[in-house]
Amino acid sequence: MDVFLLKLIVTFIVGGVWITFATVLAEKYGTKLGGMIVGLPSTGAIALFFIGWTQTPLVASQATTLIPIIGGINSFFVVIYLLLSKKNFYLGIVSALAFWFIFSLSLVKINFNNFFYSLLGLVVLALPAYYILEKKSEIKSEEKRIISHTAPQLLFRALLGGSVIALSVILAKTGGPLLGSAFATFPAVFLGTIIVTHFSCGKSFSAAVMKVAVISGNVNLTVYAIAVRYLYPPLGLILGTITSFAISLVTGYLLYKFVNKRMD
Repeated sequence: MDVFLLKLIVTFIVGGVWITFATVLAEKYGTKLGGMIVGLPSTGAIALFFIGWTQTPLVASQATTLIPIIGGINSFFVVIYLLLSKKNFYLGIVSALAFWFIFSLSLVKINFNNFFYSLLGLVVLALPAYYILEKKSEIKSEEKRIISHTAPQLLFRALLGGSVIALSVILAKTGGPLLGSAFATFPAVFLGTIIVTHFSCGKSFSAAVMKVAVISGNVNLTVYAIAVRYLYPPLGLILGTITSFAISLVTGYLLYKFVNKRMD
């Protein structure tokens, strides 16, 4: 089987299952847990794995450079969506996507390639985003929703989420060097989760899930990227992936404890 086709299939399945799993947990146990699951490494981990497989683990480790600062940009992707969707859902989505493309393509255009500055960029962008979402937006976490899911509903949710993520993979492959590099870090899981939760549970529930997902995504994916950067070369692809994901799970658990105590 062609490697790209395999990557597309794996990403579609994992992404669809991941979004379905996270949104069902959010409905069953509350938005804090759902948001935490959304932010754990999923499609980003798959992308790095396939880079390491088709090229070398060293190349994959070097491909982590943009991940932290793109995480910061993704924070404001969510901020812009949440602020503008109060007026209109589609206005929020389109404006957030426009912001993301402008800033992400700018980084690719200038050939941004400094991991330290990428980490610094994450801090500069993520801290004000957190302040806006937690202190100024008046978004409150929500408890469980009593929803009875049917198999067709869950299947539709998985197909919708998986399709959004698979589309980003296709565009990364066919969009040329500039668009391809940008789409490799596209917040497809965030977008898929926004769409699913907005139409299944409403605007306020979706906002509460995404407020936590921003924090979870920034911390957990950055931890995963750092682990891959320094563990792929000595440990290799398989052991490096397992170890990196295990580290991010530990971080995710500790972060969940923090979110439960500190976030509204």
